[in-house]
Amino acid sequence: MIRWRRVAAATLFLAAAVPARALTDEDQKVVDRGLDALYRGDYDGSERIFDEAVKAHPGDPALSLGYAIAAWWRMENDFAPAGSDEEKRFLGAVARAIEDAERATAKRDDAEALVCLGAAYGLRGRLEAARKHWFKAYRDGRRCYHDEQRALKLDPSLDDAYLGIGTFDYYAATLSRFVRFFVFTKSAHKAKGLAELQRATRGRFSGVAAKLLLVGIDWTFEKSPREAWTILEELRGRFPDSPLIDSMRLIGLFRLNDAEGLKREARKYLENAEKGAPHFRPLDKAAGHYFLGLGEQLSGRYDAALAEEETALRLLPEGHRTRGVPRLFIGECLDLLGRRGEAEAAYRQAIEEPEFWGVQRYAKHLLKHPFRSGDNPLPSRNDELD
Repeated sequence: MIRWRRVAAATLFLAAAVPARALTDEDQKVVDRGLDALYRGDYDGSERIFDEAVKAHPGDPALSLGYAIAAWWRMENDFAPAGSDEEKRFLGAVARAIEDAERATAKRDDAEALVCLGAAYGLRGRLEAARKHWFKAYRDGRRCYHDEQRALKLDPSLDDAYLGIGTFDYYAATLSRFVRFFVFTKSAHKAKGLAELQRATRGRFSGVAAKLLLVGIDWTFEKSPREAWTILEELRGRFPDSPLIDSMRLIGLFRLNDAEGLKREARKYLENAEKGAPHFRPLDKAAGHYFLGLGEQLSGRYDAALAEEETALRLLPEGHRTRGVPRLFIGECLDLLGRRGEAEAAYRQAIEEPEFWGVQRYAKHLLKHPFRSGDNPLPSRNDELD
């Protein structure tokens, strides 16, 4: 199962790049506005922009892909469960994007339409991976990779296409040699993937998505939190009021082990959520509290951390996908306070919550190994974790 999960992940990418497929200057501005709204956290505005554009220019794969991307971001940021209205809306949108792109590519060799087609398959594959449909995710991801390669053969100047190809090449290189042979990716290597992703940062529509992807790679694989922070500082300058960028900065400050900075920005984030600043949502209050609790935990103030995590949990409705996160942190705080029996109970409760972020796997590990000062509070991605 772990192998198929990693193979599927290697075939997917952050599909938020819309190529300028024969769009007029005015239409390109529309796409720019739609993507800009996404990164600012204005999901209603982004969907509205792309919906109006699709109605004005039906059948254009770039515009239908843009709407599918907007639907994806809403679904993800609402933590919508399988079978939800958000998921159904996304599936309908991505099916239309694939149909429009296939129709365009069937008529002629069209590099831009191929980028759209690959992006749409990659986007659908991401949902398949999230739902643990590993073979379907792998199949869509491979289709994405091949379509982007075909596009570059037609037009090597398409920087946007490097987003998908670079991600595939980088993540495929993290697989074992045997698995790479099995999926016909023997030549993949990290340096090549990173160079391709750097090129994608120069794409008109892939630039921000590529930078966000590099942030995640720097955190998880390259162990370069300072490089990730540099990118986040740049994006903060471009999107100064974005809850998305602000939340990523909170993770970045944790990765830098900057407890005081994390607490300071978490308080500011929480203040914005409580006063209803533009594009902040009520549930962002819970995020503010659990990031503040994480900062208190790093500072060694375990009672204060426990109080923040308990507040975060109260703000999340029953059944919400993220409830396992504060429950996990509650268990860690209890372990740090020497209250092992209560900590074990908290870990068992975390396991019973909806699966999210590897929380359940980490909670099972912590049932066997009490959490100690200096341990990583976030779920480990180590495949050897028991």
